[in-house]
This record gives sequence, C-alpha cells and structure tokens, in this order.
Amino acid sequence: MNPLMRKALLSATGILAAVLLFLSPGLRLPVLDDQADAYFRAAITKGGLSYATCRVINASVSIIEESSLHLQPAGVGVSLAVGQALDPIDDLTERVSDVLVTAVISLGVQKLAYEIGISLAPPALAVLLLLLSLLIWFGGERAAFAQNMLTRFALLLFAARFCLPVSSLINDAVNETFFNDRIEEVRGNLAAGSAGFDKLKDFHLPDGGIFGTAAFLKQKSAELREALTEVSKNIGSLTENLLQLAFLYLGIFLIQVIILPLTAFFVLAKTANALFGTNIPLLAASSSVQD
Repeated sequence: MNPLMRKALLSATGILAAVLLFLSPGLRLPVLDDQADAYFRAAITKGGLSYATCRVINASVSIIEESSLHLQPAGVGVSLAVGQALDPIDDLTERVSDVLVTAVISLGVQKLAYEIGISLAPPALAVLLLLLSLLIWFGGERAAFAQNMLTRFALLLFAARFCLPVSSLINDAVNETFFNDRIEEVRGNLAAGSAGFDKLKDFHLPDGGIFGTAAFLKQKSAELREALTEVSKNIGSLTENLLQLAFLYLGIFLIQVIILPLTAFFVLAKTANALFGTNIPLLAASSSVQD
C-alpha cells in the first residue's frame, strides 16, 4: 500500500471513530461499567441501612430520656439513672452516624465522578482522534510533534477512563472479602440489641399514676423493672457493636478515600511521566530543612 493510500485509510478510520464517539457520549464498557454500577448501588444502600439502624437506636434513646418525667412516679426517680446510663449510647450513635454519613458521601462523590467520566471521555477522545486524523496530512517536525503529543493524551485519557471502574471493582472485592459479612452481622446484632428499648420506650403511666391501686403500681413497677433489665443487659453489646460498625466503616473510608485514590494517582502519574517524559512527583516533597 502506497503512503498516500495509507494516510487516507488512517484518516478515514480516525474520522469515522471520532463521529461514532461523538454520537455516543455515554458509551459504556459492557462488563466493567455494569459491575461498577452494581458496586456503587449496593455500597450506598448498605451504608444507608447501617445509618438508619443507628438513627433508630438514637431516636429510641432520645424518646426514653425525654420521657423521664412520666416514668418518675412509678420508678421513684430511677428514670434519671436510666437516662444517665443511656447517655454514652446516645453520644456513640451520633459519632457512628457521622462516620456513616461521611462514608456514604464519599461513595456518592466517587459515583458522580465515575458518571462524569463516562459522559466526557468519549467526546474528548473523539476530538483527539479528529485532530490526529487531520494532522496525518501535514508533514514537518511540528506536525509530527503534535501527533505524538495528541496520541499520548489519548492514551492517558484512555487510562483515566478505566481508573474509577477498576478502582470500584477492587473496592468491591475488598468489601466482599473483609467487610460486608462483618457489617451485616454487626447490623443484625444492633437491630436485635435495640429491641429492649421498645419496651422501655413504650412504657407509660396513665394520668394520675401514683393514685392507682397497689396491684396496678406493682404491675407497672414489674414492667419497668423488666424493661430496665433488658436495656441494661444489652448496653454492653450495643456499645461493642456500635464501635465495631464505626471501625469497619472507617476502614472502608480509608480504602475508598485515601489508599485507592492515591494508588490511582500513582498509576496515572507514572503513565503521564512515561508518555510525556515529565517528572510528576509521586510523593509530596517536604520542605527542606536548612542546616
């Protein structure tokens, strides 16, 4: 094939590919993108369910503490002790909820960046291909340099397009191996351990409670004692499970927001350095200390 025919074939192929990419701005990779979507959807749902469990516990504790005035006639002031005992649980659920919200927000931001990448990568790659197809017809060192740089930008963009889907698949594999089963177990334990709060939350006295019969007061005191026993028995378990949930989601957060993004940056920086001969630092240089 003579050089002119070869240039014409390459140019036509590049223009056709650019047109196809322009016409498909949301072009998806069949297997990789589907698995990434499934990961983001499942991870955000599980984080939301864990957050809801913590909020239910927090709401139950708040209701019990706010109802202390109604319990005091039968409990002879023990409701105050109950409120004090539940204060650590109340504070802990607030802290764990903050961790869960942060983890879910980070997942949402990554999903948004991933969806933006799906939308913008094909048009950007189409522009580069179109420019390359036109530059084929120009000779000289400048044209050759421009072709070389555009080809490297296209390769870098191609690598960047794969980074988030691959990162999400690694996240999914890590979660399946180390986190998901333990999170489901802890969330089940929290739901079971908070059942005792329902008895105390629903405990109430009718108007004029202290003027009831001795039998009625004895019955109500027994109900209150049973509810308090159930709650006190589960406080240690609830605290342990809330701490475990916080540690698990802190681990997920560190992997999602620090380890994998830094790894992706390392790969892209190495790719850019190899393609363009640059010297992008892979580690932030600390300020020099004068002797």
